[in-house]
Amino acid sequence: MVVLLLGLVGCGGGSDDGDDNVLGNERTTADVVVNDESPFYDPEKLEIPLNKDISFTVRNEGKKTHNITIPGFTIDMDVEPGKTIEIKLPAAGAPRDGFYLLYCKYHQFQGEATRLNIEG
Repeated sequence: MVVLLLGLVGCGGGSDDGDDNVLGNERTTADVVVNDESPFYDPEKLEIPLNKDISFTVRNEGKKTHNITIPGFTIDMDVEPGKTIEIKLPAAGAPRDGFYLLYCKYHQFQGEATRLNIEG
């Protein structure tokens, strides 16, 4: 969606308060869209609460295979063109406030990386 972590392009989910990139208060899912051009991710960053299980979907609207790697959570998942995957972040995975890197292992050096903010 790491701050997300990700320079993203795409869709939002929909909280009524207009802050679609903050997870964990009223909603526990958020859509992240990835494509082949910078910015690669939409939204460009995600913030998640400390001590809550969070899940979000990542949809690839590009023509290339992309990847979501979050080393702090041992996540390494490919997203084929036109496909959607679900990322689950356990509450126990973020033991403190801070941020985690989120990147595409195939395009990281082209700038496809972001941060995921964890806030308590």
